[in-house]
Amino acid sequence: MKMISRLIALGSFLVLAGCGTWTAESYLHQDIQGDSFNACLAREYQDRATSEAYVDCNWVDTAAIVEKGRAAAAGETVLPYDPSTKGVLASDLPELQDARSKLMAALDNGGRTDRGCACAKAQRYYDGWVEQASDNKLGVNGSYFGGEGGPVQPERVEAEKAAFYEALATCAEAPAAAGPWTIYFGFDKYNLTPEAQSVIDQIVAETSGPLSVVGHTDTSGSNAYNQALGQRRANSVANALTAQGKELCAAVSRGETELAVQTGDGVREPLNRRAVVSGC
Repeated sequence: MKMISRLIALGSFLVLAGCGTWTAESYLHQDIQGDSFNACLAREYQDRATSEAYVDCNWVDTAAIVEKGRAAAAGETVLPYDPSTKGVLASDLPELQDARSKLMAALDNGGRTDRGCACAKAQRYYDGWVEQASDNKLGVNGSYFGGEGGPVQPERVEAEKAAFYEALATCAEAPAAAGPWTIYFGFDKYNLTPEAQSVIDQIVAETSGPLSVVGHTDTSGSNAYNQALGQRRANSVANALTAQGKELCAAVSRGETELAVQTGDGVREPLNRRAVVSGC
């Protein structure tokens, strides 16, 4: 029975190998340009597939990786493997699913735009981890033949896993926001001028994480009135940001307590009539 299983596995491998070598070569030697997430992912899969083909001589996995790489190169959204469909051991599944959730969270939180190549590398190594964790699928006890599945080379599983977590640390790290940005207001005003709206648009374009807004006033008027006016300024800016999809962690007033230009009481100072936006 074991000999039959081996022969079936070998026959399947040779058939797939023949098909894989015929269709994969053009992708393995394709010159993939660009620094977008998809371009980086296509190159990462290309490197992975080349290793599978010429180092491990595993054209079954090569064909699967090439398919994903070609889709990425064509601009399609390519997701990391779902380990529940790949024949990994039940004992390994919770960790792999948790790791995939972390990767997906990073990808969906700006990873495909702000940190494209780092996140592409994380996805490549995650898929490698899953692949190695299920790598005896054509063996005697392989999942393709109703067996338990699981890795043939546990040390390769650990290497892919370590590389994934190292890449994920960079992928999941939100870039520091530029700024802070200052938006100015007219005397006793809290409406946004065209110049203020231009700053809002810049903030939206340059940031990906949550933002904080602090409203300020000059010293003209009472402390209580200025505290309320500062809040109205903060709210105006906050509303403009959230209208364009930005997330806020705070929108508060400092009134006249944190002056940009130090003045005496009752002084109308344009540089003090402002709201300041920064990353949380």
